[in-house]
Order: sequence, then structure tokens, then C-alpha cells
Amino acid sequence: MRRAAVLLLVTLVLCGCHNDPKPTVFQSEPHDHSHEREAMLIEHAGRRHAALTAHLSQKDGNELDVFFETGSNAAKPYPLSLMKFAATARTASGQEHPLAFEAAPPDERKGDPDGKCSHFVAKAGWMKPEDVLTVTAAVEVDGAVEQIEWKNFNPRKYAHHVE
Repeated sequence: MRRAAVLLLVTLVLCGCHNDPKPTVFQSEPHDHSHEREAMLIEHAGRRHAALTAHLSQKDGNELDVFFETGSNAAKPYPLSLMKFAATARTASGQEHPLAFEAAPPDERKGDPDGKCSHFVAKAGWMKPEDVLTVTAAVEVDGAVEQIEWKNFNPRKYAHHVE
């Protein structure tokens, strides 16, 4: 009888009680900070942050600004070893607009060493204050190309300057 019980137990173990296993879920890194600050939408750029803001001006034309910062809570400018990068803005209707981000004037990025930049600006004359944009860029940060995506960016909400 004991042998029969052991044999039955081994058979059940080998055949298994067929429960559908749940898929493994991997969670992204915990976010202990806001993705908004003042008039900026913040996304990760590796261990750094990239903050996107709008400059709305009927006189000079609309622009987008990106500020690279340390990833700490007391964010400080983080100059990159580049002076320009390309990006794309897609409107809610699906229309895409290329963006050419270039180094902001030196007086707007004080403290950046020669040949490095923490603040970039792109002309966006097509941009309307009520747009909802997804802005994407591939930028080299700390020796690795980082894919950055700012979703649901509303220029009016994230404007640091409006004329």
C-alpha cells in the first residue's frame, strides 16, 4: 500500500497539476520623483534627465528647449559632449515634424565647459499652443545612445515663456 501511495505521488509530481502559469512581469525602475517640474516635462536619458519646455512667441516664432540634468533630486545642468541633435515631434493627428536642436546661446547655459552643452533649442514655427505632441530623440549620454520620448507634451502647459 505504501508503495502504491509513493508511486501515485511520483506520478502526480511528474505529470503535474496543470495550472496555467502566470507570465512573469518585470517592473521598470521605481520612480521616486515627479516627471514634471515648473514648466517642464522630464524624461530619463540613461541615469540623467532630459527636461522639455516650450517657448511660445508670435514675434520670434515658437521653440522647444531641452535641458539635460543630473538624475538627482537636486537637479543641476549636465553638459553633454555634443552641440546639436535631431528629434521628431508627432502631433496627435499623426503629422511628424523634424526638429534640429542646437546649443542655446552661451549666456543661457552658463557654466557649460567649452565644447559641451546642457541646454538645446529647436525652432518649431508650426507648433500651436494647444497641440499635444510626442517628441522623440536619440541622444548620446554618458557614452551610450539613449532613446528619449516625451509623451503628451502640451506646449501651453509646459511653456516657460509666452508672448
